[in-house]
Parts: sequence; structure tokens; C-alpha cells
Amino acid sequence: MKKIFLFLCIIIVTTGCKSQTEDFSLIGKWKAIESINSNGAKKFHTDIENGNEITFGIDNIVIDHHLNIKGKYEIIGDSLHLIFPKKEFFYFCRTNEWSSKKMFLDPVNDKYQLICDEGCTTIYKKIE
Repeated sequence: MKKIFLFLCIIIVTTGCKSQTEDFSLIGKWKAIESINSNGAKKFHTDIENGNEITFGIDNIVIDHHLNIKGKYEIIGDSLHLIFPKKEFFYFCRTNEWSSKKMFLDPVNDKYQLICDEGCTTIYKKIE
């Protein structure tokens, strides 16, 4: 009986702890689904309906579907730079360690210093 119990425990642990994560890839279409903000005392999570969609191509082409513009992107480590004809955006790009289908973008200035003292993150989900 002890052997059966031990065997069941091993099966549960090994199947429950298998890593289902995939390597993160920026390439693809992403949609804003949530924002995280703070007033200094409390964090606020807000769902985003009909969020902006951004497509990142293999050839460093980026398309912002909300602004309907095409540009280039550069990513080095966790620093993401979006370059459009008349605008540039800078972000820290973080990923969810359990899911490669989510990324967190924190806006920063051109020196990669945080813009929001209290935090202002937009969470994107990979849709393609």
C-alpha cells in the first residue's frame, strides 16, 4: 500500500511540476489586456477592453495598429525602443516567467529611467 501511495505521489509531483513554459519571442502580434498603476499606497489593476495591438516582425518592423503607423524596433536585453516616423517610445520589457505569452511594458525615457514613480505598466498578451 505504501508503494502504491509513493508511486501516485511521484506521478502527481512529476506531472504537476513539468515546466510548460516556452522561450519568449517578441515576434508576433500582441494586444494590451491590462494596466497596473499605483497611487503610492495601493496598486490598481485595470482590464483593457479593445486594447492596442502591436505587431513585431522578424525584420525589426513594428506596426502600431492603434496609431496605424509602421516603424522599426530595437531590443537589447530588457530595453525596447520603438522608432516611428514622428515618435519614439522607450520601454523596459519584462516577461512572465510562467508564460511566454505575456509581456509587461514599463514606459521609460530615452535614458531608460522610469517615467512613473508609482509604476505604470501595460500588460500585453500574444494573440498570434
